Amino acid sequence: MVAGQGDCGLILHIDVDAFFASVEQLLIPSLRGRPVLVGSGVIASCSYEARKHGCRAGMALHEAQRVCPEAAVLAGDAQIYRCFAEHVWAVTARYAGELETYLDEAYGNAAGLERTYGDPLQLGRSLQRAVREEVGLPVSVGLGRNRMLAKIASAAAKPGGVVWIAPGDEDRFLTALPIRKLPGVGHTTERQLRDMNIATVGDLRRLSRAVLRGMFGLRGEELYDRARGDDARVLRPERLPRSISRETTFHAPTCDLREIRGMISYLLERAMRSVREGGLLTGAAELRIRYDDWKSYDAQRTLPAPTDADEDVQAILDDLLPRLHTRRVALRHVGVVLSKFTRASERGRLFESDTERHHRDLHRTLDAIRDRYGHAAVVSGPSIHLLRSLERNDHGFVLRTPSLTK
Repeated sequence: MVAGQGDCGLILHIDVDAFFASVEQLLIPSLRGRPVLVGSGVIASCSYEARKHGCRAGMALHEAQRVCPEAAVLAGDAQIYRCFAEHVWAVTARYAGELETYLDEAYGNAAGLERTYGDPLQLGRSLQRAVREEVGLPVSVGLGRNRMLAKIASAAAKPGGVVWIAPGDEDRFLTALPIRKLPGVGHTTERQLRDMNIATVGDLRRLSRAVLRGMFGLRGEELYDRARGDDARVLRPERLPRSISRETTFHAPTCDLREIRGMISYLLERAMRSVREGGLLTGAAELRIRYDDWKSYDAQRTLPAPTDADEDVQAILDDLLPRLHTRRVALRHVGVVLSKFTRASERGRLFESDTERHHRDLHRTLDAIRDRYGHAAVVSGPSIHLLRSLERNDHGFVLRTPSLTK
């Protein structure tokens, strides 16, 4: 078998099972074990309990409620889901490099990491266990010598499994695979192939490259290669994020400035930790507030220079808060949004000041402590004021909307 250009030795694909529904079941314990539908008008995500009744993504909600009237229906919260996804990918980054992430799935190059985590199956199970313990979500993991095989393996592992398509097992695994499960085969292509009595990948292999090219053009040549386990697509490492945000709703609306500033500081330190984990510098900060009467305000400011130090951004937020919080109405929600990122590796340290060096060393130490013992191991700055009002666990303060503790 000729290796494709995208072969990297070992590619990992991780997929969060029933992502939106799983997050809701994690946040709302009473939904666990029950059918859950997330969406507005149509299903965006549904739990496996709902799928047993015939529900599926893209189905109209009114039809889903007809076949599964006992299902809980939620509109969902994209911001909360993004926060959970970021945490899953932060864990995944320890098990694979060159991550290519999407909302609920990611590819990564795991070549060489077997020396740390064991064979590919052990690596996948270790990743799966880490996501469950640190984030609380179920994932399926697939591994293979290229991204197509990894994707096929994770689909076969669902829900909650780990599958490795090892070299030498590829033909046996692929030939019996239904044609619709081969990447690149959509509904129209499947219908055309089935009209020719081609139902499996093994059947597809009987067609020559010339025949498939004649039927589908260049895509036909891709199908010829993929039917033989080859995939020329390479990983596209993650691009710079457009923003990193942390938001939460207070347990009770508050006018206490110490509590408000403490929460903003806590949200910022969580966001900045993600910035440093990604090897980034942030160039702009935005503060968002929402009053108890649901009126919302926000303001953004560009920093004098890109930074990964909490103190630099905290000074901006301290200045923005009194400009936004001008009404004698309690706040119910606050948020911090960071944007305009650059790579930290692009900043030289030749002219780094003593203060900048001190801040960098301090945050590197704090991050290492929190990585080992949990974010709650250190409480610092204005967030200390939250100690008298909020409970803590290993992930940090227990918030009303737990997108920050996850």
